[in-house]
Amino acid sequence: MLTMVVAGTLVAAMVRPAAADPGASRSSTPVASETWDWVLGQLETGTPVTSTSTVEPDQAYPPEWTGPVSGSVTLAGLPTPPDLQELQVEALVVTDRAYSIAFTPVEADGTFTFPWSHPGSKVYRLVDPATGEVLAEQAPDHGLVRSYDVPDGHHLHGRSFSYDQALTLVTALSLGELAVADRLADGLLSLQTDGGPQDGGFVTSAAALHPAGAVAEYRTGNHALATYALLRYLRDGSPDPAARAQALEGAERALEWLLARQAVDGPLAGLVRGGYGWYATGGFDPSYELPWASTEHNVDAWHTFRLADEVLGHVGAADAAAVLHDAILERLWSSEEGRFWQGRSPDGPDPGHALDVSSWGALFLRAAGHQAQAAQAMANIGWYASTHAGASGFAPVPFPAEPIVWVEGTAGVALAQLRLGQDAAPTLAALAPAATDGIYPGATRGDEWLSMTSAPAVGGATWVLLVQQALAGHPSIWDETQEEAGA
Repeated sequence: MLTMVVAGTLVAAMVRPAAADPGASRSSTPVASETWDWVLGQLETGTPVTSTSTVEPDQAYPPEWTGPVSGSVTLAGLPTPPDLQELQVEALVVTDRAYSIAFTPVEADGTFTFPWSHPGSKVYRLVDPATGEVLAEQAPDHGLVRSYDVPDGHHLHGRSFSYDQALTLVTALSLGELAVADRLADGLLSLQTDGGPQDGGFVTSAAALHPAGAVAEYRTGNHALATYALLRYLRDGSPDPAARAQALEGAERALEWLLARQAVDGPLAGLVRGGYGWYATGGFDPSYELPWASTEHNVDAWHTFRLADEVLGHVGAADAAAVLHDAILERLWSSEEGRFWQGRSPDGPDPGHALDVSSWGALFLRAAGHQAQAAQAMANIGWYASTHAGASGFAPVPFPAEPIVWVEGTAGVALAQLRLGQDAAPTLAALAPAATDGIYPGATRGDEWLSMTSAPAVGGATWVLLVQQALAGHPSIWDETQEEAGA
C-alpha cells in the first residue's frame, strides 16, 4: 500500500486471480516456508523470552482496571534457577503503544503485588535484574499480526494494520492453514468498529495488544481488503458455528459501511470516497470525510463487491459492483494516456503516477474483461524498474531519484504479469535477494517521502507468498472466475 500527496490530492491504497479448487492447497501438514514461519512469529509479542517460566496474574484484569494487581510466578527451563527474591515483575499497559509503569519484587513464595494499575491492556514480565533477561511474559492475545519487526520505541513497534491483517488471513486460507485463519479472522474482527457513525468500519491500525484503543481513522481501501478477507474466510475457511456467525455478522456490517461510501451523484458519482479521519491543525478530526476517491480504493472495492455477491448473495453488492465498474472506467481511466490516474477529487483527476495503480489497475481490467486496456495499464511499467541492494524489481514511483525496490509493489507487478499471460516467475525470482533468511523488508531502503521502510514487513512477505501460490496454481488474491480466466 502506498500513500502519497500529488497535485493536492491525497491518495492512499489498498485490493481476486484463475482460481484453482479452493480446497486444493489445504493440508493438515504445516507449511514449510521461512517466510510464512516469520509471518506467524509476528503473531507473538516480539519480546525475547529466555526460559519456560511463567508469570500469571490472579485474575484477568480488564483494560479499565486501575486497582491493585497480584499474581504468581514459577521458574522452569533454567539451568541454574536464581533465587525468586532476586527477580522482579514488570507491569506494562498498552494503549497506543506499550508503557512500562512499575516493577515489583517477587516474594519468597513466588507471589507478586502491585498496589495500583493504569488503564490499558495489561502485560506482565518476569525479569532478572542481574542480566536484564525476560524469563516469562504474560500478554493478551487478540490474534493480531504485528505489521513490522521494528525495535521498541519505533513508531511502528507493536502496531497491527488492518491491511496487513487482511493479507495474512487471505494468505493463511491460500496455504490451507485453517486453524491459523481462525485466529487471524478473530483478530481482524477486533479491528472492526461496533456502533456509532462508523459501525462496521475497520480502523486503519491499532496496537496489536490493545485494538480497543485504535484511533478512529478509516481508509476505504484498507476496509475493502479487510471485508474481502472476511468473505474469503466465510467461503474458504472452516470456522465453527459460533465463529461463522460472528464472521458473517461482521462481513455484513462491513459491506454496509463500504456501500455507504459509494457516491450517488456529483463529480465522483459511482466511486467510493476515501474514508474518514484527518490530522489537521488542532489535532485529529474523526468526523472529517475525505472528499477524494483513490483508484486503488475503488478497484479494491470492486473485487470486494463481487465477492460479497458470490458469498452473501447480496443484490446491492452486485449492483454496486456494476455501477463502480462503469465509474472507474469513466472517471479514473485516461483514454488519452492509456493509464489510470492516481485518483480523483471533486475538482478533477489527480494525474499522479504510482506503481500499484498500474499493476492493481491491470488486475481489475483483466478481471473485468478488458484485456487490451489491461495491457495498456502495464505498458509503461518499465518506468518504475529499479535495482538496489542486489534485488531487481520496481519502485513505487516512476524514475526514482535514488534506486529502491518496493517488495509488495514488485510482487503486485508479478501477479499482474501472471494474469496477463506473461512470465512472472523471473520478476519474483529477482526480488529474492531482498530477503534475509526468507524475511522480506518493506523496501530495500527506507525513504520517508515515499513512506517506505527497510524493516521486515508483513505486507511484503504475504504478497510474495500469495504470488508464489498463484504461480503454483493455488488460490491467491482477487482470483478470476473460470470464465474470466478463459477470456
